[in-house]
This record gives sequence, C-alpha cells and structure tokens, in this order.
Amino acid sequence: MPRKIAFVKEITLWNPENAAATWDWVQGFLEYLKIEKSSSEHTLASYELDLRIWLRFLNRRAPNEEEKERITDLKLLRVFLGEESKRCSRNTVSRRLSVIKGFLKYLYREGHTDTNLSKLIVLPKVQVKLPHVIQQDDAAKLIDSVPTATLLEKRSKAMMELLYSTGMRISELVQINYDDIDLRKGLVKVHGKGDKERLIPMGRHCQSAINDYIRAQGLRKPGSSPLFVNRDGERISVRSLQRNLRFYAVEILGGAGVKITPHTFRHSCATHLLARGAGLREIQELLGHESLVTTQKYTHVDIERMKKSYRAAHPKEKRRLKKNTGTA
Repeated sequence: MPRKIAFVKEITLWNPENAAATWDWVQGFLEYLKIEKSSSEHTLASYELDLRIWLRFLNRRAPNEEEKERITDLKLLRVFLGEESKRCSRNTVSRRLSVIKGFLKYLYREGHTDTNLSKLIVLPKVQVKLPHVIQQDDAAKLIDSVPTATLLEKRSKAMMELLYSTGMRISELVQINYDDIDLRKGLVKVHGKGDKERLIPMGRHCQSAINDYIRAQGLRKPGSSPLFVNRDGERISVRSLQRNLRFYAVEILGGAGVKITPHTFRHSCATHLLARGAGLREIQELLGHESLVTTQKYTHVDIERMKKSYRAAHPKEKRRLKKNTGTA
C-alpha cells in the first residue's frame, strides 16, 4: 500500500497497483532522498506528489506502453510540461521538471534505465520573486502591541519575538524544546532541514518574552518537553501558529497585516539586519541556508527599498514625480 502524504487526505492521482515497478522505483527514490540527502518529510511529500501528477499523465496518455518506455519518453514529457504550463506557474512547472530530472538520474544510477536522460533535460530559469517584507516600525508595532494578560497571549508574544529575532522557520520554531533554550547565554538550538542543528542568538526582548511565558506556566517542565504547547498541553502545530499570528497581524495592523505570515518575519529579520550592516555570511548562518546564493535574494530586496527611497528623496526624481502626478 502506498504511504499517504500528510497534507493530502485522499490520493486518486495515480494508482500504483497498475505499475508496480514504477511505484517501487518511486519509493526507492524517496528513500534515497531521505537517507542520502536528509530530505525533510515535507520535501519528500512534495516530491511524491509531483511524481504522482506526472505518472498519472503518463498512465492516461500511454496506458498500453511498458512502464520503462513511458517514463523515458521525452516527447511525452514535453507534452506534460506543455499542459502543466497552462494551469500552473512557471516556478511550479520548473520544480516538477527538477523532480523528474532527479528521478531519471536516480533510475539510471540504479540500473533501471540504459540512458541518463537527466543530461538531456535543461531546467528553465525561474522567476525570482522578492520576499514580502514588513517595515521595521510595523514589525515593532505588531509585536509590542500583543497583549500579555493571559498565558496564551504571553505564548503568542514569545513566538513572534522568536520568529523576528532569529529568522527561524516556522517548522523549526514548533520543534523547540525547553532544553533548546539558553536564556542566560541568549542562545537557541534549532533543528533545521536535514536534521542539521545550529545555535543562533536571541535578542534581549525575545529572551524577556520567553522568560515571561515560561514563568507563567508555573511548573518546571522536563528538558525534552515542547516549549510552545496548545490548550491541551501538546506541541503547537504549524497551522495553529499560522492562524494565531494572522489574527494578531490583522487585529493590530489592519489591512497591512493580511499578507503577513510566519515566513514574513524570517524575510523581515534578514532584510532589516542587512539594512543595518550585517554581513551576508552572518545572515546565511543565522537562517541556515546551505548556499549563499539563497541569502543573496535579500540584497535585491534592500536594493528595491533603496530605489524607492532614492526616488522619494532625490531633487530631480521628486520633481519628476510631482510632474507626473500633477502636483505643484
């Protein structure tokens, strides 16, 4: 029986029972990614879904072909990509092609195919989307305005402070245990992608908010217990954290808070640090990026902000803006 993807209730995209060999190859590929590449469960689920969509297409278009012939038919792959481009974004199509390319490379390396077709696949350039960043004043207003009368309010404030202070991922935050926090040294141990650990600093406001939350809980918790829990005392879920943050963002910032997500705090932390003189290498280590290229997108955000400030402040640019808007 195929394993279920965590965020998909029912999978009817493709029936692996009609292609036993292909399903074994897919499972082997996912196991390889998990063991050799230390891919997260979320990544594995995403890859599996992309492969299912592709295999469903092959099953529909060439039901009578042998499994190996269907998978290695590049003409069918081009037709698939053409159909996907009509209903999906360029980045989604590029990601699916990347997954298929990796799968074909795996099949060749394991001896399931005779030709390394992955060499014939050229990945298209993806459109780089600049991350959404909130203004520094809005970030401070949002966090400082969260009430702290109840335990759950103290928890919300501590989580927001931690997201903005460290730039950690939401998936990393919900996994934090008591023994991952060192308030005396101002450090938090984060379990990142691929089970990689990193120690990152916390700001004093963040330390204060977490200490306030811990003291409000009363009883001393075991070191391996989750730091952030729900009403039932269980580890808070990513979905609950997202809902919680969205509530306060809209409540405090109004319309400006609609687009704010937990990942917005990560982007904002990196961008604000860069704007205040932090180096790219330091930000890379803070965020847990494997490649500096990933971190460099924040320089583009900062350049865009610089352009806006330049246009608003430079005498000739201000004069042009007034002329275009018809103001004196």
